Amino acid sequence: MIWNRLFSRFKKKPQRFQKLTEDDLALYGKPEVIALSPPETDDPRCREKADNWIAWKGAPYPAQRHSEYLDVPGASDRILLSAILRPPVDVQTYLAGVDRKTRYRLRGVKAEKEGYICRRINPAEHAEGIWEVVQSASVRQGRPIESGILARGPEHDFPEYVPYSQPMYQDICIGAFSPDGVLAAYILGKRVGQHVQYDEIMAHAAHRKYDVMHLLHLCFLDACMTLSLPPGILHYGPWYSGANPFSPEGGLNKWKRKVGFRPAYLVLRSS
Repeated sequence: MIWNRLFSRFKKKPQRFQKLTEDDLALYGKPEVIALSPPETDDPRCREKADNWIAWKGAPYPAQRHSEYLDVPGASDRILLSAILRPPVDVQTYLAGVDRKTRYRLRGVKAEKEGYICRRINPAEHAEGIWEVVQSASVRQGRPIESGILARGPEHDFPEYVPYSQPMYQDICIGAFSPDGVLAAYILGKRVGQHVQYDEIMAHAAHRKYDVMHLLHLCFLDACMTLSLPPGILHYGPWYSGANPFSPEGGLNKWKRKVGFRPAYLVLRSS
């Protein structure tokens, strides 16, 4: 049904929808089409967040490289392929679905042996640590860091990351800490309903060698899967990204594929 509606949009304006490369089409087949809708709410703050989520096309902020993910009926924006991971029921099921070499690194064994731990965080309470992580490298995955992130100071209060009254609007933020308690990496995950967007995911340059990002990713998945109302999809930006976006061997592209992300179109479910 969803594909039928999307196909009619393809026929009208096929240039709007980003296509898979021939190699990816042979490997993954036709991209999944995922219908999303913000949960009904009477809470004004949740309603505002849902409206912003639609206005941002499902992205955390309206930067050019993070826009145009969500196909809204009647809109003319170009729709990018999204990198989507559907969380399984538990961590062991997830790890069983990746190859053995990737599984070892994803478990964060190296980081755990060094004494790193992960836990949920309130970003405002770790603003200085987040600032130090951001400032530790000016380029990430071959691109300069987004100017709005660089401009934040060590006392930034992260006003968008505040408690929400409804679980389906509650964001999921995880920090990885070194043995001496220093913030080594973090993920800020924005949630609206079934959809969680990787808003920011960064590691301090001095801690990457310990595979801290793998431990952080697994802890983030575990936090999502163990919620009373777990999300249905995790969205890590565009399927094709980085300095060489169409190369499957590019750093971030290769990592997304290895850990189970798949290409998909996100569509706003019309009432």
